[in-house]
Amino acid sequence: MDAPRPERLTDAALADALRRGGLRLTRPRRAVHAALRDLGGHRSADEVHAALAAAGTRVSRMTVYNALADLLRAGVVQRADAGPGRALFEAGAAWHHHLLCRTCGGIEDVPCVRGRRPCLSLPAAFGRAEEAQVIFRGVCRRCLEGERRKRR
Repeated sequence: MDAPRPERLTDAALADALRRGGLRLTRPRRAVHAALRDLGGHRSADEVHAALAAAGTRVSRMTVYNALADLLRAGVVQRADAGPGRALFEAGAAWHHHLLCRTCGGIEDVPCVRGRRPCLSLPAAFGRAEEAQVIFRGVCRRCLEGERRKRR
């Protein structure tokens, strides 16, 4: 289950976010952000590249990776931590965690209790936490409902 698509950032808002990170709004960065947002959910760089290619936008795979890194640094894209495996990204800036469904393989967004990073406290003796990501593993609501219907 993927989260709903985030609100569309205007080019001006996207440019402002990039500028704050010391970057310019370029055609590839705009295209990668739009493709990730329009795909919705949690996507790999290869999925973004394939969507751009299908839409007739010619950018190299490396350009997609670089643009994702820049958008991540600007805070308009997040890495969707789903454990080991390929890196997943999602458009948006609201900090949250993820539920990985063992039944359907879906990834569902779970709100962070505090709504900002870090959601958990790190004892000062260990250093300073800048983020803490929780990965819930279990069964999503849709699969649980399907299990209940089968039992009836």
